[in-house]
Amino acid sequence: MAGFLSIACALLFVLYAILFYLNHQSGILALSYYVESEVASSAPDITAIWISASLGTLLCIIPAMILLHWLHFPLRFKALAFLPSYIVLGMITGISPESVTSVENDIPLLPSVLLLLLSAILIFLTQVYHEDRGEHAPLQNYLGANVLISCVGMMLCIALTNTDRQLHVQLKMADAIHRNSCLVMEKHPRGETASNNTITSMQVLHLSRQGVLADKLFSLPNLRGSESMLPDTLPASMLYNIPALVYRHLHAVPAGKCRNALCFLGEAQKRRAVRLDNPSATRADSLRALPLTDYYLCALLLDRKLKCFSEELPRHYVLDDALPSHYREALVLYYSSDSTAQRYFHDSVMDSLLLSYQDLLQRESAVWSHQRKASFKAYPHSYWNYYFFGNKNRRE
Repeated sequence: MAGFLSIACALLFVLYAILFYLNHQSGILALSYYVESEVASSAPDITAIWISASLGTLLCIIPAMILLHWLHFPLRFKALAFLPSYIVLGMITGISPESVTSVENDIPLLPSVLLLLLSAILIFLTQVYHEDRGEHAPLQNYLGANVLISCVGMMLCIALTNTDRQLHVQLKMADAIHRNSCLVMEKHPRGETASNNTITSMQVLHLSRQGVLADKLFSLPNLRGSESMLPDTLPASMLYNIPALVYRHLHAVPAGKCRNALCFLGEAQKRRAVRLDNPSATRADSLRALPLTDYYLCALLLDRKLKCFSEELPRHYVLDDALPSHYREALVLYYSSDSTAQRYFHDSVMDSLLLSYQDLLQRESAVWSHQRKASFKAYPHSYWNYYFFGNKNRRE
């Protein structure tokens, strides 16, 4: 009877813990996930994920195995040995990758310590006041109490775990990026996830990896200037966190003091240009520079630095019909807004489209909301829409 109840409680915990790891993908699973993905440059397969969940479960069940081996538990309270394991599981999944190396931690430490202390007191009491073992008593006399204790442990685990919506959305998007899945573009930040730039920066990363950043950037929602292109924070460790995905792609990491994203990208671009001017630079070096170049040029567009953009573009691109669409839109807009600008790019089709766009704005000029709605409907995903209406309609 005692052995059966111990095994039943252990199996219930193992099943719950594995499913909990697979659902949350945080804590130990998240750490191994990003170590694996960064080293291999691809998402781990389902086998690696199951192995990570199994190892995390083993780590959590060790305290229960020690308690069952060292202490004598009454038959009604066999599951009490697993209560610390449920609490440890909740604490581990309460660790987000961004907070592992940070002084700020998402784990509610005080409640965790109090719960562990309470479970220790309960275990002590079962050792002092314990019932006689009724090995031949009906199973239902003891099964219900153990199931109840296990359910309490599950609720404590849920209360302690990390339920940060942003973290889980970011994990799913990172997986989609590694798999080159279009699901990255289908996840639109809402609510709390729209309050930071990390999710938008991951969508920018996906477009860059696909080689279409300069053609599809302005199809993204929640663009708020050049800051939208980079994650909000740069944690101390660069092994597995989400900012590492972006900075490894750019082959550049923020160093020293940069005022903003445009400053960082501009300085990184200058350093890259110096290296490319070196006679020992190879074609591979030039290819690695392309993502950073597009990031910098698009950052200028996001901050509406059209004059600087028009001066920087010829250094990196041949100005012909193969020029990405957003760059062509920006150039013709710059020429139309600055009569003193020296024109070195001609695109009659784009000029005609801009005239039609400006006529549309003029017709709907009476009501700003109607003007915005009409322009987005007639010219979806255009840089012109962002320039006139995006980022709270600020021209910086």
